[in-house]
Amino acid sequence: MSSTDESSIVIVDQAKKKVISLIRMTPLAIVDTRILVDLIVINAFRAELLVGTNWLRRYSADLFFNKKRLVFKSKK
Repeated sequence: MSSTDESSIVIVDQAKKKVISLIRMTPLAIVDTRILVDLIVINAFRAELLVGTNWLRRYSADLFFNKKRLVFKSKK
């Protein structure tokens, strides 16, 4: 995917957004753990980071919304 193609994604509220760019192998730090992720950049009203189900599965992640907590296993 590049910034010149016409790729789009459907976001959480079902709106269709044009993909501006794809940034591969970007370092992401969560507390004291650093992992590499692919980022899809879209226009949005506020800054948000959404993780896909493939990331959640890969890192055996559990989301605890009522505690505002994300627990995952790092693949070091």
